[in-house]
Amino acid sequence: MAILSGTVMVIMALNMLGIFKALRRLHIQLPGGIYRAGARLVKGKSSFYIGLLNGLMPCGPLQTMQLYALSTGSVIKGVLSMFLFSLGTTPLMFGFGTMSGKLNKKYAKNLLTISACIIFALGIGMVGNGFSLSGIATPERSADNRNVAVVEDGKQSVTTEIDYGSYEPITVKSGIPVVWTIHVPKGKLTGCNREIRIPAYDVDVKLSEGDNIVEFTPKEPGKISYSCWMGMIKSRIYVTDGTVE
Repeated sequence: MAILSGTVMVIMALNMLGIFKALRRLHIQLPGGIYRAGARLVKGKSSFYIGLLNGLMPCGPLQTMQLYALSTGSVIKGVLSMFLFSLGTTPLMFGFGTMSGKLNKKYAKNLLTISACIIFALGIGMVGNGFSLSGIATPERSADNRNVAVVEDGKQSVTTEIDYGSYEPITVKSGIPVVWTIHVPKGKLTGCNREIRIPAYDVDVKLSEGDNIVEFTPKEPGKISYSCWMGMIKSRIYVTDGTVE
């Protein structure tokens, strides 16, 4: 869903910028019957219903909050989190609407370009998050600070520490059970980094402050992606075939 939503956002941004005119043929449109029925329903109240339908827009921050609301597992907590999010964004929406209504055509065009660039960036980010949640490797930064597992008594152990917005990469050896200790310093646990997912090994771990133990056995050499439950914080597990150096 994240990959699909991100792709739609990228196409939307390119259309707003007027790039690749062939993409204008790619747009989501309701069947005629549903569209006409909806038009009759909202007649005279279009602004009100369009405001309600904003909740279905492919907006990165909004979808992040929706995922958080779902993760609470509570109707009351979910409703409260979305309500507080709406209170926080209402002043911005009113201000943006007022400002855009007073801008002349020249500035309105510039504002449209800026908005398209923001949507494009959010779309690319969402696609990347979707890849991470699917276990698909994405371009990586240098991983010179990776933690190397130590083999002892038929097992290999490695210890890492999480930060607010980052996970540490590790290097392990294939075919040997891994005992991975993830240390969470006091006060560093957040709504995003509190859950780690490793799709390739079907591992899903909810973290708590202190030491958390993750166990798995890598079968083949390669680069394994892992991320937070939203796909926003990403890192790698490097699996080697020889002696871990």
